[in-house]
Parts: sequence; C-alpha cells; structure tokens
Amino acid sequence: MIKKLITTIGHFAALYFQQLGRLTILSVQSFLAIRKAPRYLSQIIDAFVYIGRYSIPIIIITSAFMGLVLGVQIGTQISPETPRWAEGGLILRAILLEMGPVVTGLILAGRVSSGIASEIGAMKVTEQIDALRTTAINPVEFLVMPRLVAGMIAIPVLVIYADTIAIFSGFVSSYFTIDLTWTGFVKGMRHVFVATDVYTSIIKGFIFGIAITLFGCYFGMETGHGARGVGKATTHAVVWASIIILILDYIISAVLFFIW
Repeated sequence: MIKKLITTIGHFAALYFQQLGRLTILSVQSFLAIRKAPRYLSQIIDAFVYIGRYSIPIIIITSAFMGLVLGVQIGTQISPETPRWAEGGLILRAILLEMGPVVTGLILAGRVSSGIASEIGAMKVTEQIDALRTTAINPVEFLVMPRLVAGMIAIPVLVIYADTIAIFSGFVSSYFTIDLTWTGFVKGMRHVFVATDVYTSIIKGFIFGIAITLFGCYFGMETGHGARGVGKATTHAVVWASIIILILDYIISAVLFFIW
C-alpha cells in the first residue's frame, strides 16, 4: 500500500516537472522570438484583433454587471454613520486593485486560452505544425510569439476598458441604491485615489496577458491525437490559466504592497 502510494506520488511529480519544463522552454523560446516580431506583423495584428477587438462585447457586459453588483453590495453594507460618498472610494479601489483585472483575466482565460488551444491543437492534429517545420518555419515564431505579443498589449487595454465601465456602472448602481450623487461619488474617489492603483491594475493585466496566451499556446502545442485530444487541451488551457491568474494575483498584490 505504501509502495503504491509512493509510486503514484512519484509518477505525478515526474509528470508535473516534465510539463513545467516544457512550459518553461516554450516561454523562453517565445520571449526570445520577440526580437523577430517585425517579420510577423500581420500575424500579430490578427492575434490582436482576435484577443482584443472580439473580446470587447463580453468585457462590456461582465464589467458593467460587476460594477452594478459592487454598487448594490457596498451600498447596502454601509452603516448609517458612514458618509455616502465613501462608497465611491470603495468601489474605485475594489475595481482597480482586484475586481477589474481578475474578473477580466478569468473571462479572457475562458475565451482566449480556449480559443488559442483549440486552434493550435487542431493544427497539430491535422499535421499543419509539422508542415511548418518542413518548410523551415519555426512554429514558436509563427504561432506562439504573435499571440504572446498581442496578449501583452491587448489584455491591459481591455482591463482599462473594464475598469472604466465598472466604475461608471458602480455609480449608476449607487445612485439607485443609496441615492448617491455624481458629486459625492467623485468626492469619494478623490479621497482615496492614488496613481499606484492604476499602475497595479495595468501591471496585473500585462502579466495575466502573458499567462493567458502562453497556457493556451502550450496546451495547443501539446495536444494529443483526435478530437478528444483537442477537447482535453482546451479544457486544460482554461483550467490552468484560471488557476495561475489567481495565484499570480496574490503574488503581484503582495509584491506591489511592499514596493508601493
């Protein structure tokens, strides 16, 4: 029994470090390939459109309702002794520091990582990646690097959009919940606003963008045979991208807490 348990743990540990090593190699190769980005400008633009432009509708919907929910929840929890304008500051900091980048990252993990994994996975199953190698085209430079560059640019921009929409939605919700005026809402935001909150939101979006695109590309490149392999790769990309976003959120918050 103990021998079997140790064998099982060893098997999963070996598998984990094997996958971690492959992911690390792919990440290093992708970042080194950025120096050749001008050669793949059209692929970067296509990836930017897919990651950024096509994600705007879902970002608008999720960020709007995120702000509405925050307005209701915070407004109903404020005690009578607390001035109403304080809700503006609470909503601002909650969105900039946590809700905006994290919710946006999780939504994009579901959309972007799965899309990239399924697309690259289908290319591997149909041997299109092998065809690229036979024509002397590096798959990392042609498939992974453009998506990585596009993700590093597009996702921070989407986070800014999400933050802005969520803040205005929070005001609308606060207005109908506790009758908070725009003047009072702005007063609350000015009372707590610091520029580092904006920088934190953008930094998280930038790092989340790297994680979302790399995990999608990695599991796509590691796809097994057949439609089942593509399905598993898509599922793994979404799950692991979501998990790593939550882990990175804690790490970034802890590090920036000591820096700022």
